[in-house]
Amino acid sequence: MSKEIKIITEKLHFAYQGRAVLEDIDLTLLDNSIIAVTGPSGTGKSTLLSVFNRLWEESSDGVFAGQVLIRLSGRLVDIYGPELPVDALRRKVGMVFQIPNPLPMTIFKNIAFPLMLKGLRTKSEVAGMVETMLTRVHLFDEVKDRLNHDARSLSGGQQQRLCIARALMVDPEVLLLDEPTSSLDSKASEKIEDLLVELKEKCTLLMVSHYQDQVRRIADEVYELADRQLYRMS
Repeated sequence: MSKEIKIITEKLHFAYQGRAVLEDIDLTLLDNSIIAVTGPSGTGKSTLLSVFNRLWEESSDGVFAGQVLIRLSGRLVDIYGPELPVDALRRKVGMVFQIPNPLPMTIFKNIAFPLMLKGLRTKSEVAGMVETMLTRVHLFDEVKDRLNHDARSLSGGQQQRLCIARALMVDPEVLLLDEPTSSLDSKASEKIEDLLVELKEKCTLLMVSHYQDQVRRIADEVYELADRQLYRMS
């Protein structure tokens, strides 16, 4: 079965503090894929990710032009158009950062917290969903006896899987990952890579990575960002 188009950019341009970072990028990405973006440091890879959930708007120094369409709930939507509020976009397009950022609360509450965005649920429903999501990221068996412990006490790899679970709690259709394994050892990185391959069954993953071996192992498409342009490598 052929895959549907998930993301389209047309004449995407982004400047930061008056300096062009991305110029006239036309891109078509398919759903249920892992798309990797590589390239030298400082070329704008993280900025590119921020375009897809409008996170760059948290700073007043950026200027965006062009069009970004993402297929959400089966329909291509202009994510910079008036019909899609930013908070609704960010529930559909999740983000996982380079450095794990567990909230200063328990493991259980870290995962349950996003449910506030989806309305109230009973305690039993919340508990069941937390267990399901932690199981999905292969973390439940490791933490089931300390769900009420501070999430910041987990190892780096566990914290990153926790953050992925938290992002998945609101059923995103796209997951943005900014160097998700750069702060982890090889064993923890392998677990994250295996998890990402599993997750593409449910969503589209757009990942920045410096690690060429990692990209070759798990990416369906690879692009290099250089000189403000994206070049398809495979």
